[in-house]
Amino acid sequence: MSKLKLTVLSLRYSSWSMRPWLVLYHTGVPYDTETIELPHMSRQSEDTSLADRRKLGSVRGLFPVLRVGDTAIHESLAICEYVADMFPDARLWPVEPLQRAAARAICSEMVSGFSAMRNELSCHLFGRVPGFKPSDAARTDIERVFEIWTDKLEESGGPFLFGRFTIADAMYFPVLTRFRTYGVEVPRSLTSYTDALETQPAVRALLAVAATAPRIPVYDDYLRRFGGDPDAALHAKK
Repeated sequence: MSKLKLTVLSLRYSSWSMRPWLVLYHTGVPYDTETIELPHMSRQSEDTSLADRRKLGSVRGLFPVLRVGDTAIHESLAICEYVADMFPDARLWPVEPLQRAAARAICSEMVSGFSAMRNELSCHLFGRVPGFKPSDAARTDIERVFEIWTDKLEESGGPFLFGRFTIADAMYFPVLTRFRTYGVEVPRSLTSYTDALETQPAVRALLAVAATAPRIPVYDDYLRRFGGDPDAALHAKK
């Protein structure tokens, strides 16, 4: 099989890059990670053209992209699907057809929904913003996440959404990091799940890699607008 190369934006911030990275790591197969830095994500006003992004390895101007030999796969969920197909021993989807359909459904909901939560609660692994108040629309999105987690954990018995770690958990991990960053209280009934997710080996590996990933100043500046500290979680570990 051709060597796999995952091209990502900084894993410190890019939720869409984190998801396939977690899935690939979980399989245990070798792959390379290439991190792209885009000029328009600095404090400068310069943008990066679609042509330039394609030169950097993008397909339609966005990242991540998984390259398998000369073939490029874009979109995080499509990458995860490919990895699941190629490495079935990792059991990245539930085996039972109805459960597999349910897992795909909540992954698709993650891809297409939660716009208010996404817009207000940026993904920033190590940042913390005290006293942040989500809008009513964002709160509705947050409550829907809690509903999904509660329903799936009750059905599966945990510790993960479908019993064992799957693509669904990888898709929702960045949401948990948004809750941590913005101080969103997670119901006590879900703490066993969040503990399992945060101590999962792929997640721990991601956090270690992200700690040295490139900074994106505009994302750090967004946190500072609300009195946040982009490195609060790292400071807490020292």
